[in-house]
Amino acid sequence: MRKSHFLTALVFLFVSFQSFSQNLHITGGWVFDTESKSFQKNHGVFIENGLFVKVSEANNHEVLSLGDEDYILPGLIDLHAHYRVSYNNLAFDDTVAMPKIFLANGITSTFPAGEIEPEKMWDLQEAIDANERPGPRILHSGPYFGTAAPDWNADFTEQQIRDRVDYWAKRGALGFKAKGVTKEQLAILIDQAHKHKLTVTGHLDSGFRNSVNPQDAIKIGIDRVEHFLGGDLLVPTMSAYTSLKDLDPADPRLEEIIQLYIQNGVYFDATLGTYGAIGMIDSPIFEDWANENQYFTPFTENVIGNVKPSAFNELCALIYPVKQGTLLRYYQAGGLITVGTDRPLLLDNYLGGGIGGFFIHREMAAMVEIGIPAAEVLYLATRQNAEAFGIEDRAGSIETGKWGDVMIIQGNPLEDINRTRSVHTVVKAGKIFDSKTLLEGAEGKLGPSK
Repeated sequence: MRKSHFLTALVFLFVSFQSFSQNLHITGGWVFDTESKSFQKNHGVFIENGLFVKVSEANNHEVLSLGDEDYILPGLIDLHAHYRVSYNNLAFDDTVAMPKIFLANGITSTFPAGEIEPEKMWDLQEAIDANERPGPRILHSGPYFGTAAPDWNADFTEQQIRDRVDYWAKRGALGFKAKGVTKEQLAILIDQAHKHKLTVTGHLDSGFRNSVNPQDAIKIGIDRVEHFLGGDLLVPTMSAYTSLKDLDPADPRLEEIIQLYIQNGVYFDATLGTYGAIGMIDSPIFEDWANENQYFTPFTENVIGNVKPSAFNELCALIYPVKQGTLLRYYQAGGLITVGTDRPLLLDNYLGGGIGGFFIHREMAAMVEIGIPAAEVLYLATRQNAEAFGIEDRAGSIETGKWGDVMIIQGNPLEDINRTRSVHTVVKAGKIFDSKTLLEGAEGKLGPSK
């Protein structure tokens, strides 16, 4: 299994994320133990200087008292957390509403999976760290590597790609994402990123039009793959989307690509739920349980209200059951899975209902629906996501020395995974946030205003 233990990056994480910590003692309720994947009676969770500590004798703790219906989980990690908004061929990273929405939903760490405005995202992180604005930890990706980046040049030389990696690694990027690269460019990116002990993931394709098939990317050394398992079952004469709709999840040939992932310790982020949302699948999973339209600007809500289904929506409706079957088969074979939402707000290419922060609860429910146990899904969204990103010694579980991040919900999610939607309190680095207050601060602010 690949790891990314990069000392400099960890020092950066330790220093930059401690700036608004406080001492806290959480009493009562139940705590999710990632080792046993079960809830245990809470005998006291202590946070000092932003980190979990063992039982403390200090008497200056703020006390958060919980009841028997309260369940405590490590803060969720979203490894495909877009802040992007686009309309009329213009795109920007939203740093006003999305940070509040992510945090209110229990997501305490986000990997933006390609930043449209990296400098703006760095400014956001600094403001969050200084306790000037609420939001999750930003596990920076820096800009995309590939044509998805506004500043990408298809004629970049090998040295220019390596320099790009070096620059953003030194700035504090903690991982990179490729989208729209050639096989040669991806190989350079992976090689240089690994020199910094940083991971690389990719939105890849079928090999169509000089794209990279995930099977080839794994052989090159990629750490994680988004969306498509890939392999020879994706026909290289058409896009992965078009090819995927005809893939049979029971095809015996799928076993080869699954085993390639397993043997190389590569993680797969299926972003399952987003394809159901794009396909406008009729399922309780995709119902608007939080009245999400209230967070859009009036202009944005009007644009969305006038959207008509597209061919892409129809295509994703066909893709969704295929992704359900392939992900279940991948899980049953022992494949490594991560959890991400992939919910940019694309008003030019509407991706169906569901805002990123809320959507992680749909993603987890979609996984449970296909047969992955709820306890396992909670583990994937916390401990395994941390391992996949190489920060398992800082995040992903409630253990001494790790970031003091938790979310608190009503009811046992092992009995009903939809109970994760009842987040009422989030603790980040020992600081308490009320979910309702965070969400009220985001109302009417997401999307362009004109």
